[in-house]
Amino acid sequence: MNTDDNPFRRVDWPGDQPQPSDDDDEHGMPLQPPRGPGLSADDLELLTLAARALGAVRVEVVEGENWVNLYFADQPPAFSWNPLLHGDDTFNLQVQLRMMIEVDTAWSYAWFNYRKQHTQESHVDQTPGDATKRAVTRAAAEIGRANLQQNA
Repeated sequence: MNTDDNPFRRVDWPGDQPQPSDDDDEHGMPLQPPRGPGLSADDLELLTLAARALGAVRVEVVEGENWVNLYFADQPPAFSWNPLLHGDDTFNLQVQLRMMIEVDTAWSYAWFNYRKQHTQESHVDQTPGDATKRAVTRAAAEIGRANLQQNA
């Protein structure tokens, strides 16, 4: 393995305090730009409402990332959470909120409220898996919205 082009430089630690890197600002924070555009306003609202359905007391948006961090009053935080992208987050959301899933050739459905209500997503312009993730997240958002209205 050749390390001649390694961009890392030697750092001297003359005392007990670390020295700021060339990549940091005057407060020691990284100067790197955000990685991407981040979440759209619609997706952020959807994720925030879905997180409320799980009992999250705070939703932290990470600039330039496509996920959020969730903080709860009575359980450890959930980092890098986005059930629109991550199937394990979708599955956990479905199980915790006791949803039923139905997928046919053209639509994905997420049933909630003891199978009395559902959301649906078309498979047009998205895979059945992505449509199912969105249907589950939208159903969770509906539960979160109902909880907010009930507590208002």
